[in-house]
Amino acid sequence: MMKIGGMLKNSLIDYPGKISCVIFISGCNFRCPYCHNPELINKHEEVISSGAFIDFIDSRKSFLDAVVISGGEPTLAKEIYDFCKTVKKTGFKVKLDTNGSQPDVIKNLIKD
Repeated sequence: MMKIGGMLKNSLIDYPGKISCVIFISGCNFRCPYCHNPELINKHEEVISSGAFIDFIDSRKSFLDAVVISGGEPTLAKEIYDFCKTVKKTGFKVKLDTNGSQPDVIKNLIKD
């Protein structure tokens, strides 16, 4: 399952024009000195399980429009495909914040 290292229950700015929930995936392959989430680089504990997160957004369908998946670097998680599909199946738009270091993953996510 996705290692969700942080969550913002609602945001009016992370997905332009949409009310979103933002999750932060642990782990990153960069060590940028200006990173806004440096605590996620090597974080191992989970704030909320993937299943509990899906339950959470499912209960917020009348309030939320979208889910923003940020990090760390979410494209490093091998579960990213299934997770995005599950979120989309619940009826939410998905926005992915990425450093672009995994172009094949991004290409396949867009294609699928």
